[in-house]
Amino acid sequence: MTPESSLERAVAERAGATVVADPGPKLDDRDGEQAARHGALAGLGAALAVEAEARDAAATIAARRAETAVWLGASLADLGAVTGRSRQAARKRWPGLGAVHRRRRWLGNHVEDVLWAARLVLDAGLGGPDARAALADAVAAAEEAFAEGAQPADLDAAVGRWQAFDALVDRHLRDLLAEVPAEPAAPGGGVVAPVDPGFAAHGARGVLRYDDHAVHAVDEP
Repeated sequence: MTPESSLERAVAERAGATVVADPGPKLDDRDGEQAARHGALAGLGAALAVEAEARDAAATIAARRAETAVWLGASLADLGAVTGRSRQAARKRWPGLGAVHRRRRWLGNHVEDVLWAARLVLDAGLGGPDARAALADAVAAAEEAFAEGAQPADLDAAVGRWQAFDALVDRHLRDLLAEVPAEPAAPGGGVVAPVDPGFAAHGARGVLRYDDHAVHAVDEP
């Protein structure tokens, strides 16, 4: 089924339930023409409704595809090259993508920094067991996803590894540190952590401050 025939079917299905005013008889009407004209106007109303829905659906798909491209490192200038318009036009059409670009660029430049900070936190035994387990799982997934030679299976996987890495920073690491005092004490009872808790907390919080500054700063991709 072609897109046009699919739309025609949708219009035909909706036309019977579309209510429009009958403009009444015309002086040059032939037998049955008034009723046929009224039916044609109802069909036009149905077509306009389907047109609006199709346009909105297409715009939603285009926005989702644009965000996918930006998560994969495309800039607004790259989007403009595809749309045939300027970077400014792309920014106006998809105003949220500047922030996505900044976040993706920061993450892409700091994979090892983030993993270093997360491993420090885990080695220091910071946070509660649930938060540590969630962070450890996120770290293991990131190590596998960004290992040398790792190839995503498809487009969803290519985007998903960056979004999962973003969650590692902005949810798992941030949530864990929210449980940790500003100056965490060393574990008692003769337990010695492989990494000093204070050093780990300060190092990880420094990475988060850098993330906040880079992601929320005004920057033209």
